[in-house]
Amino acid sequence: DVQSKVSDVVLGKEKPVEESNPEYEKLKQYVFELENHLAEAQKHAYHLVKRHRELGQSLSDFGKAAKLLGACEGQVLGKAFSDLGAKSEVLSAKLQKEAHQLLMSFEEPLKDYVRAVQSIKATIGERANAFRQQCELAETMKLKEINLDKLMLTRSDRVGEAEHEYKEASHSSQAFTRC
Repeated sequence: DVQSKVSDVVLGKEKPVEESNPEYEKLKQYVFELENHLAEAQKHAYHLVKRHRELGQSLSDFGKAAKLLGACEGQVLGKAFSDLGAKSEVLSAKLQKEAHQLLMSFEEPLKDYVRAVQSIKATIGERANAFRQQCELAETMKLKEINLDKLMLTRSDRVGEAEHEYKEASHSSQAFTRC
C-alpha cells in the first residue's frame, strides 16, 4: 500500500492535493459566489449611473433646444419654451448630481467590495499553494525515510548520505511549516 502510494507520487499519478475541510470549502464556495453576485451588481450599478448621466445630458440638450426655440417664437409661446428649457436644465443638473451621488455611494463601494473579494480569493489561492507545497514536502520526507530504511536494511555504505538527505528534508519541512 505504501509502496503503491510512493509509486503514484513518483510517477505523478497522484491527484492534486487540496484541503478537504468542509467548513473551509463552504467558505470558499461562498466567496466565489459572492464575487459573481458583486460583479453582477457592479455591472448594473455602472449601467444605472450611465443612464442617469445620459438622461441628464439629454435633458440638458433638450433644455438648450427649447430655449433656442423660445427665442425664435413670439412672446407667450417663446416664454413658455424658454421656461420649459430652463426647467429641463434644472432637472438635468439634478440628474447629473444624482448620478454622481449614485457613483460615490453605490458603484464605488461595490468596486471596493469586489477588490476585497478578489484579495480574499488571492489569499485562498496562496493558501492552497502553501498546502500543496507542505504536502509535497511531506511526501518527499516519506520517500527519504523509505529510502533510508531500505539502505539500513541492506547495510549499504550510502546510509550516511541518506540520513543527511532525510535531515535536510526534515529541516526544510519544519522551516516551511513555521512560515
